[in-house]
Parts: sequence; structure tokens; C-alpha cells
Amino acid sequence: MSSSDRDNDENLFASLAGGQAVIDWFGFCPRFHDASLERLEIVNGNVFLAIRAFRMTDKLDAQRRFICDRHALVTLRMSAVSGMRLHRSAVSIIFDLRIRRLTADEAASDWETCDAPVKGDIEVTFDTSIGLYGSIYSKDLAFELQPMPI
Repeated sequence: MSSSDRDNDENLFASLAGGQAVIDWFGFCPRFHDASLERLEIVNGNVFLAIRAFRMTDKLDAQRRFICDRHALVTLRMSAVSGMRLHRSAVSIIFDLRIRRLTADEAASDWETCDAPVKGDIEVTFDTSIGLYGSIYSKDLAFELQPMPI
């Protein structure tokens, strides 16, 4: 898989319900680096992933730490989930989160207990600095943004 296949599809991100509002809030298409995974809920074939996120500026505070602003709780609502691969413990700090549309079917033999994700499904993949990492595949994805105090 080339690195471009692993990057966020910004056009896809912006076209999803609530996606443009998330981009507008942060000023760019976020990868959620150092955001904390606040909630992962699986309900009747749907997944809710809540992330406490922020924007890191290039400004420094008195202790020479980067100043973070634009704090928000971003919820990804994935419906008609077609597959999940999650690993490690539930406490999680996200290193990188990527969203893309599958360009080909997943290998059906890799999915023993469900149908394999298919071309056109949305893949949400997140790596971790600490804790949980994996991929979730769904037919639809929507975002909710709730600005938060620091």
C-alpha cells in the first residue's frame, strides 16, 4: 500500500455529514494526533467513536510548551459496520487517524465471522501512541462536533 493510500481523503472527509464543520473548526483536515479516545460504543451494527481533540499551534507558553486551542469532542458515527479489527487495551491516545474509501474488496478469507468489507465502504484506521488501535469499516460515516472548554 502506498503512502498516498494511507492518507486521509480530504474530499471524502469534507463530503461526509459534519465533516466540513470539523475541518472548519480546526482549520485543516485533522489526523487527531495526541487526541484521546473517550468512548468506543458498538450498538446494533453501528459504532460511535468519541475523540477529545485539539489543535496544536506553533506558539509557545511560558514553559516553552506548544499552546493548544480549538478543543472539541468529535464523534464519528459509523452505520452499517461491515468489519472491525481492534487491538490492545481500551485506554488510548491516538497517534494518527485516517479515513478513506476502499477501492477494492477486502479478502473474504480474512473475515471469518462476517462478510468482508467491500469496495466503496469507508475505512477509519487509527494508530496509537498508547492503547487501542485498529480499523473499522462501514457503509456510512458522519461527524458531530462539540466545542469544549480547555
